[in-house]
Amino acid sequence: MNDEHLKDLEAIFLAFSDPTRLRLVGLMAGGEVSVSFLAEQTGESQPKISRHLAYLRDCGVVTTRRDGKWIFYSLQQFDDRRIVGVVDAVIQALGPDSSAERGSVITRSDSDEHVDLKHRSATREDAAELEIFLL
Repeated sequence: MNDEHLKDLEAIFLAFSDPTRLRLVGLMAGGEVSVSFLAEQTGESQPKISRHLAYLRDCGVVTTRRDGKWIFYSLQQFDDRRIVGVVDAVIQALGPDSSAERGSVITRSDSDEHVDLKHRSATREDAAELEIFLL
């Protein structure tokens, strides 16, 4: 494991270390959303949500798209299969309700495989894979 990979993992885990950011990730699991949608769903102020989204963006967890005066946020599509595994595990741990019934799908860009997180059940094999990865 190289230093760059460790830095990426550190950034991901720091991003997921806050309950509000975890909720935001869960809400973005189903696709692109606006700040106002996130504020409404969480009951938090728009400035607070914007600060958390800026943190997630700086860590490389989310990406943005501007449409006029609106900015839409979505989860980053990671190339590293190991990082995708960590993000998938977090979204699964958040449960199907976290995506507000939006149909959670994360794309693994390195293999074009789609993982339907809403209907995929974690298996012992998945847990063992994650445990080995984290060791």
